[in-house]
Amino acid sequence: MGAPLALLLRSCVWLLLGTWIGAWLCVGAVVTPTAFRVLPSTEIAGAFVGPVLTVLQLYGAIAGVALAALALALRRGALLCSLPLLLGALCLYSHFGLTAEMAEVRGLAFGPAGSLAGATRFHELHQLSLRIFMAVGLGAVGLVPLHVRAQTPRPD
Repeated sequence: MGAPLALLLRSCVWLLLGTWIGAWLCVGAVVTPTAFRVLPSTEIAGAFVGPVLTVLQLYGAIAGVALAALALALRRGALLCSLPLLLGALCLYSHFGLTAEMAEVRGLAFGPAGSLAGATRFHELHQLSLRIFMAVGLGAVGLVPLHVRAQTPRPD
């Protein structure tokens, strides 16, 4: 692989990781808590945060695939190829699995026909979704030292 191509691929790795981690931190530490603090109801805050999380989760899935492809092209080993795919898969599961089920359960939890069972299920799904959000964020941060180590020349 030529030096200009390798430089481009390495630059793409850092750009993807930086935007993924930065977006995750911004949404998790700023956007979501602010929405639930300043908007007049949790329903409105949830309606605002939901589409933001959709974009974030879909970006995570795309970034995971792209980072895996870049790691493969840069010959960075199995861990740097598989970990981003796992993180991307978690994003897809969170979006298409958990978020979809939470939308179905929301009426049973908070609507006029709300029940304790519905609220309990919604809470369980929400907690799992938060754990996955944290795991993906930490996983993305964990990719940084792994890529640094892979990029650092080894002394002979």
